[in-house]
Amino acid sequence: MKKRMMVTGADGFLGSRIAAYYEKKYEVIRTGRSDLDITDEYAVAEFLKEKNPAAVINCAAISDVGTCEKNPELSEAVNLHGTVNLAKACKESGSRLLFMSSDQIYAGSKLERPNLETDHIPLINVYSRHKKQAEEKILELLPHGICLRLSWMYDFPVRGLKSSNNLLVRLLKAMLQNQAVSLPVHDYRGITWVQDVVKNIEPAMELPGGVYNFGSEGTCSSYETGIRVLGMLAHNEDRRELVLPNDDGFAGGARNLSMDIGKLRSHGLDFPETVSGFEKCLKNSPEYVMTLLR
Repeated sequence: MKKRMMVTGADGFLGSRIAAYYEKKYEVIRTGRSDLDITDEYAVAEFLKEKNPAAVINCAAISDVGTCEKNPELSEAVNLHGTVNLAKACKESGSRLLFMSSDQIYAGSKLERPNLETDHIPLINVYSRHKKQAEEKILELLPHGICLRLSWMYDFPVRGLKSSNNLLVRLLKAMLQNQAVSLPVHDYRGITWVQDVVKNIEPAMELPGGVYNFGSEGTCSSYETGIRVLGMLAHNEDRRELVLPNDDGFAGGARNLSMDIGKLRSHGLDFPETVSGFEKCLKNSPEYVMTLLR
C-alpha cells in the first residue's frame, strides 16, 4: 500500500510539480484553495484526521511580496496562521510537515557572503516576517518539522502544470520576440531549477527537524546570471543586447539573497550552483529548447 503524501498549493508552480512527480510512488492528496482553506483551523484538523498522510508538503502561500505589502492581513492569514493550522494538525496526526519557506528572509542582509540559517537578519518586508514567524511556530509545535528556504525557481512551461514568468521563461521570450529584458545588477542570489527542488523533497523528509537553505548557491547578480544563461540559449552567439542592466533596483544598497547550503550538504543533499543548474536544465531539455528557438 502506497504511503500518503499531501501537497497543499498543488495548483501552484511548485506544488503542481511535486504532486505530478511523486504520484507514481505515493498516494498524493492534492489540495488547492478550492479544496481546503488552510486558514480554517477546524477544517484543516478534520481533513488531516480523515486523510492521515505520512507527510504534508506545504506549498500553499501568498508568495508575491508586493501583494503581501498591500494586504498584510491576507499574508498573515495564509502564510502564518494557515501554516500554524497545518502544524497543529500534523502534531495530532503524526504527519511529517515540510514547510516551503523563502530566501526573502535574507532580504535585509548586509553580509558580504552567502547567508546561513543561523544569521540574524533584519526582516524588512511583510512576506519575510510571516515566513520567519511561521518557521518559529512550526518548530515550537513540531521539533521534527522541516522548514526549507527556497530561492527563486525556474522551469520550462509544462502542459498541465502551473507556469510562471520565471527567469528562463523571460529569457526565452526575449529571444523569441527579440525584445530585451531588464535585470537588476545589485541583486545577488541563487536561482534554482524547480525539478532539482522536486527531486530533493523525498530525501528532505528524512532530515532532522530544523531550518535548511534549500536551493542553488550563487553569488552572481541577476543581470550577470541572465547574460550567462542567454549565452547558453544562443549557443554562444552574442545576443547580450537582449539583457539590459537595471541600475535602479536596489541602488540604495545591494540585496544579498544568496544562501550557503553547507548545512544541507552535511546531511547528504545538494544542489548544483546556479549557472551549472541552468546548464543541467538545458542539457536535459535540448529538443524542447531547439523547438522554441528554431
